Amino acid sequence: MSTWGRSLVLAVALLATLVAPAHASNRISVSASEVTLAPGQNAASVGVSWSTDGNQVVQIWIRETGKAAKLWRQEVNGSATWPYLRPDTTTTFELRGGPNFATVLGTTSSTGRPPGRLSADRTHLALAPGTTGTIDLAWTTALSDAQVWVSHNGNPQKLYAQGPSGKGRITWISRGTTVFTLWAGVKQEHLLDTLVVTADSGATVSFDRPVVSQNETATVRWTGGEARLVNDDGTETVLSGGSAAIGTSGADRKVVRVYEGGQVVTHASVTILRDARGWAGFNYLPEHEKRYQEYLDDAVWPQVRDQVARDFDVIASTGGTVARIVLWPEKSTDAAAQARNLADLAGIAKQRGVRLVVAFANSWLTNPNWDDNGLTKWAEFAVSAATWMNTYINALEPTDAVLYYDLQNETSGVRGSQPNLQSAYVAMVYDRTAAPRGKRGVSVMHAAVDGPDLAAALVGKPMDFVDVHAYATLDLLDGAVRGLREKFPASTVIVGEIGQSAPDAQAERDQADYTRKTLDSVQVPLTMAWELYDDPRTPPHPNSIAFGYLTKNRAKPGYGVLCSRWSLVSDCGTLREATSAQPTTLEVSANVQARPGILTSNAILRGNGTARLVITELSEAGAEVATTLTEPVAVGSEGLNYLRYKQSDVRLRSETKRVRITVRAEASTRLQVDALTASIR
Repeated sequence: MSTWGRSLVLAVALLATLVAPAHASNRISVSASEVTLAPGQNAASVGVSWSTDGNQVVQIWIRETGKAAKLWRQEVNGSATWPYLRPDTTTTFELRGGPNFATVLGTTSSTGRPPGRLSADRTHLALAPGTTGTIDLAWTTALSDAQVWVSHNGNPQKLYAQGPSGKGRITWISRGTTVFTLWAGVKQEHLLDTLVVTADSGATVSFDRPVVSQNETATVRWTGGEARLVNDDGTETVLSGGSAAIGTSGADRKVVRVYEGGQVVTHASVTILRDARGWAGFNYLPEHEKRYQEYLDDAVWPQVRDQVARDFDVIASTGGTVARIVLWPEKSTDAAAQARNLADLAGIAKQRGVRLVVAFANSWLTNPNWDDNGLTKWAEFAVSAATWMNTYINALEPTDAVLYYDLQNETSGVRGSQPNLQSAYVAMVYDRTAAPRGKRGVSVMHAAVDGPDLAAALVGKPMDFVDVHAYATLDLLDGAVRGLREKFPASTVIVGEIGQSAPDAQAERDQADYTRKTLDSVQVPLTMAWELYDDPRTPPHPNSIAFGYLTKNRAKPGYGVLCSRWSLVSDCGTLREATSAQPTTLEVSANVQARPGILTSNAILRGNGTARLVITELSEAGAEVATTLTEPVAVGSEGLNYLRYKQSDVRLRSETKRVRITVRAEASTRLQVDALTASIR
């Protein structure tokens, strides 16, 4: 063979090598690329099979939207059933082999489809007063007994159509919220899909940024009506020109309302932070055998009121500005009494500069279901739920202590067997609650799935706060925040719950590290992580997620992470050691500006020996006015919180202009101050 011929053969062989699939015998496949869920089911099953070259041991990893990849199986050639295929979610299966199973040998995927679907050519209409609009509605399902029902502005549902699939032109859409629901069964056995259509004036208003710092300027733009800025004292200033620069001094939110004929038709708000660190606080439950909101009953509230006041002293002195209270309908045995005592709690919080987030957790949506309460139509259930919520809202609003109301804690169509029900419920109660504009919020658990679903249900309805809860890795939490900001560009996106359990000393340190990393990495204006939950006691306390401490005289390390963000000590967490081996005195001091009131100090520290706080009041000229010493207490390696063990409240004298707070470790060779904070009320 000539040289040219040999070269041609080699070239053809090389080309064949390049285009031939590597490891052609490594295969993974699914029984179906799409699986339709059965009515009433929130997951479907799909078969997965795989084979490899040489019967090597391989791993099968699962990837789902918004979740971290996880190992499913490790074995040689085989097959298995994956039973968690969610509606409108694609699950990818990865075949991995090689050293440390780092090589992806193949992938396949399957998508879950709901058993029915509602759609319309548009879901938002701009209508002049008294006029109606038209939409083209369509529904698709293979079920012969499917039905479409409709409800307008929360009124009882009416049957619109029935049959497996169909289309209809609807010419009577009027201002407000029209909810279409697709059901399986003539008795509404299973909800298949929900479609929310909103009609309004078409007026728009938005700020250029949802969050700003104090002393910055926010720009608001509007169309379609008269815009008015709500001043801090409740009066309104008329704006003109279609845009305006709004100053950010004063209150923590600025609201602009757009009026049409004397009625508010839309609004926008901007959240104002004190500084770049944002706000932080706690999910609050007092340590008491009466769980949840039962501590607000008339028979219990007098017993816990002083303890609640001390807890809010702690929250305030550590720099916390928010406390989150959760309410359940099944615990509302006397809602009127609980609401009255909750208003008293709100006054305690407001005295200390702490705002409340009130979350309504309507667990009757899924467990038990709404129709177990004698309500045959879920629209009627939404009306009754709004009435329940208004009992608390009407009692709280005069206190002006509520930052916002969470209309449904952890809205999720994933956990329940009826998709979209919770998002549609939020849309139904939105206009029926007494929650004022600027204070409407909602929280989600599965941000990647629930966020888009909620945004679709709330089309045309501005949500002031959207709160993500995440007990997951930080990269997933960060992605959830960014995803919600895309779906709710006019809302303040916050993180309302993070954390991990800490039943032992090592887990306590891990919990503190997780909290610190979360605060540093997730850029949100408000983080209320922290039940900092655990229960190391034997037997366990009946309320294991109460606000508080691991023991009565020792602060949790994770708690120190919170107040260290507002610590008066610039080198917070630095270990100080005596130059002499003999017990000596070590000190750390900080100064605060004073005003008339009660000074509450808080120190979290570690070391040996004993320690106390020395509170020195100084005049304008710097002369000593008075000195207060707390009782000495033993300090260990885990930390001590003075407020819990010894009250350090000091009523400041009228001539006091500045206060020096000193952490003094006596007969000690080591001192580490994790946080030193103070508040004046």
